[in-house]
Amino acid sequence: MIHSCACCGIELENHRSSFTAKEDECHRFCLSCASSEMMKVPLKLRNFLDELNAPVVMVDDAGLVQVANIHTSQLLHKHLSCIEGHAGGDVFECAYSKLPERCGNTIHCSGCTIRNAVMDTHATGKPLLKIPAILKQAADGEPQDLHCYISTEKLDKYVILTISCLTGMKS
Repeated sequence: MIHSCACCGIELENHRSSFTAKEDECHRFCLSCASSEMMKVPLKLRNFLDELNAPVVMVDDAGLVQVANIHTSQLLHKHLSCIEGHAGGDVFECAYSKLPERCGNTIHCSGCTIRNAVMDTHATGKPLLKIPAILKQAADGEPQDLHCYISTEKLDKYVILTISCLTGMKS
């Protein structure tokens, strides 16, 4: 049976397995994704973020999600290794991140409330609380709007982005 990495999609070697019929539901990862930055996050920090009652990501000054909590993983139906180390627009499946310029470099990015809030908090250190935001999320066919409230707070060299009151999230 041939499997692909659940994160990057690279084909994994053929192998025999004793898994039951639910084998296809099992997540498998290539060595690169399995040893990604998520494995280097201190356990105390990960446990703290997982205790928060909302999806939370820690974003660096380049707009890359460096750490995410379990609520983010559940919301997006993605393994943490498919979230951490990736651009925010790619993580949240922004329709504009699929353009050739990629996340953070399109004309649309300059007007993105989420990106602007994160970068403003990076620059000023000032937290922003419950800012309404709309993300144009990629969907089959026509992009759909994801309505949410975001809050940001600076922590060392990262910004903690908290997402709440989501509507319209594709499943």
